[in-house]
Amino acid sequence: MTENANAEAEATGDDTYNVPNVAALSGRRSGARSAERRTEQRQEMTDEDLAGGGAAVRVASRPHVPESIDEGPEEGPDAGDKPVTINVSPTVDRRLKAYRNKTGLTNLEIVWEAVEAAEKEGWKTVVATAVPPAKTRRFGVRASQTRYAGVGSNSVYTRMTPEERNELRRLVKVAGVPDRSKLIAISLNWHLPGTADKPA
Repeated sequence: MTENANAEAEATGDDTYNVPNVAALSGRRSGARSAERRTEQRQEMTDEDLAGGGAAVRVASRPHVPESIDEGPEEGPDAGDKPVTINVSPTVDRRLKAYRNKTGLTNLEIVWEAVEAAEKEGWKTVVATAVPPAKTRRFGVRASQTRYAGVGSNSVYTRMTPEERNELRRLVKVAGVPDRSKLIAISLNWHLPGTADKPA
């Protein structure tokens, strides 16, 4: 509809010509959607493609894969008791067995005794005893790549309730270690009687 026609309609009080141009609006929306798609496609190109003039390559976004089970959501009370494996060094394994025979405590009781003692001492202090001196390189080293004293290939087994697993999940974040197995191994190495492993 032309501007003259609209002006004439306004002068005569006729509303007939004041209807929006739907085809024009649809065209503008379609053009906007096309522009958005082109923008998204450009954003999906790699820097190498844009700099070198090569063919565009779609870069699929990678879903986040948790490094450990402790990154997942908290478990509800209906989850039930579940087995928990703790990977400790041979030295910690021997010290744990000796302490269990001496005290009559179970693995689970000793684990929580060590974890609670470490928490009382302070995780910063306890974890510091399990890691080697700081390297000169500040970046590029992930916590999962750190070798912690007390952690090894010997497996210790126990069972925990959902509440216990959730508490360990919380403590893992507080202590800044990769997972609950390492948290417990560090705590046992620090707490158990005998000569503790030293960081390599």
